[in-house]
Amino acid sequence: MIGDKEQWLGPGETARRLGVTTKALRVYEREGLVKPHRAKSKWRLYGSAQIARLHQIIVLRDLGLSLKAIKRLIGSQSRLQDVLRLQRESLLAQQGKISRAIDRIEAAQRQLDEGRDLSLDDLAILAKETVLQQVTDNNKFAARLEALIAEQDPTGQASRAFETIKEDVAAIRAKRGDAHTTDLKAMMAEAARLKEAGDINSEAAKEWVWRMQSRTAGIRRPAEKDLILDAYAKAIAEARTKSEALAFDPAVIEFIGKVKRGMRERGELEG
Repeated sequence: MIGDKEQWLGPGETARRLGVTTKALRVYEREGLVKPHRAKSKWRLYGSAQIARLHQIIVLRDLGLSLKAIKRLIGSQSRLQDVLRLQRESLLAQQGKISRAIDRIEAAQRQLDEGRDLSLDDLAILAKETVLQQVTDNNKFAARLEALIAEQDPTGQASRAFETIKEDVAAIRAKRGDAHTTDLKAMMAEAARLKEAGDINSEAAKEWVWRMQSRTAGIRRPAEKDLILDAYAKAIAEARTKSEALAFDPAVIEFIGKVKRGMRERGELEG
């Protein structure tokens, strides 16, 4: 029975207050990460214990951990104190970088106010340590990619092929809902760890490719694939030239590409 002093929130209010979706709450429940209280009406309710657990999940997701890793980390005896410590350390690291950047800028301003020019070394350090990269969102990157595809293909065939790919991806996303985005983020975090390990022939890397192949089975591979991939490489190069931090790590994509090429050469992967 629910205690009179305990405050309970429904799924909608919980999602609104925490800045997530109700579908995300269901995914966390399905994965065994949080267990809502069930009222007599079977309606899900979230109290202080559930909200504390959800805070842990959200923080660890923001730090880049997959749902599987979070499940291993927090277990059934996790302490909010431990997760708050991790969150604090992450924020302090960002705060420290910003504080150092401000100190550098103020020192440069004082030097210029005193009529002293900045040396080449001063300018290099200023550029390196005070420019905080802005993340290029996926929509902006996709728009630039489409423009490059159109520039390289005046016939429009590659552009139409790219539209087909987008439609296929949208259909898969619509079918799987928020779980698709959550699972994809978890897989990309896993791919990043595989890339750090650096073994393109590992069984774990090959298993990752097979899983991704099954997830993308509904996406058609157009004849203009090479042109699209070339445009993708140019869009990446442009972002790097502008020192833009992308919403995804191109190095991870390149690593997975090497894994796939090796698998094809050994006859372990078709296409």
